[in-house]
Amino acid sequence: MSKIDDLTIVSIIASAGEANGLMQMAFKAVQNDELEKAEQLLNDADKAMLEAHKAQTELLQSESNGDTKEMSLLTVHAQDHLMNVILMKQIINNMIEMQKEINELKGGNKNES
Repeated sequence: MSKIDDLTIVSIIASAGEANGLMQMAFKAVQNDELEKAEQLLNDADKAMLEAHKAQTELLQSESNGDTKEMSLLTVHAQDHLMNVILMKQIINNMIEMQKEINELKGGNKNES
């Protein structure tokens, strides 16, 4: 990418938002003892996060090559979304591990598909 544009910035927001939603769904799947479904949702969330990171990297490379843009609220918003989803991943992974233990204590993985 040679220029910093709003489309790239919006793609960070969209990809981070998608990752967040997928992680929330993965946690719900674990609560329902659907471990394979949860694993797939987490993999899809990782892919969405990777897309957000790629877009962020494009912006960083453009800026390091001298293509600067005045800081906008949209740029700050995009970075905020990305940082929040990175934190959310850590929290959701911990919550999933705790939920798996709860599921075991309740009687195992009866509903795993």
